[in-house]
Amino acid sequence: MEVIQRGLIPEEMEDKWFIYWKEENLFFHRSWTGFCIYIVHFVVENQGARMVEADVNRDPEQYNETNNAIDVKMIDYLVDVLLLQKESIFPSDETSPGKRAIKNWSVVGRAMFGKDQPGGFTIIKKPKVK
Repeated sequence: MEVIQRGLIPEEMEDKWFIYWKEENLFFHRSWTGFCIYIVHFVVENQGARMVEADVNRDPEQYNETNNAIDVKMIDYLVDVLLLQKESIFPSDETSPGKRAIKNWSVVGRAMFGKDQPGGFTIIKKPKVK
């Protein structure tokens, strides 16, 4: 939880998210526009915390996803890749590898290459085990 609570401050234009923790909530803002897309609510338990609910921006001028299931997967993906530096599969219904890569770039930028933190990491395309 300490890593998640540190959030993420964008350093370059290719960093697509500004993420911060406030009062048991994790806020996800698009770095270029400043639009808040997700607010993830946590419940503190024992020595950690658990995600229990998320508010999602449904203003079509700010965010055009309308599928709650995709948003749940996207939040997991963003936490895994951007905050925890874990390997994860980009959540998308897109079947074309090229279009999928473009969508991944538009969503996470340079993090898709494992370069969002000094030293980087590698994203391996394999099923995520829960």
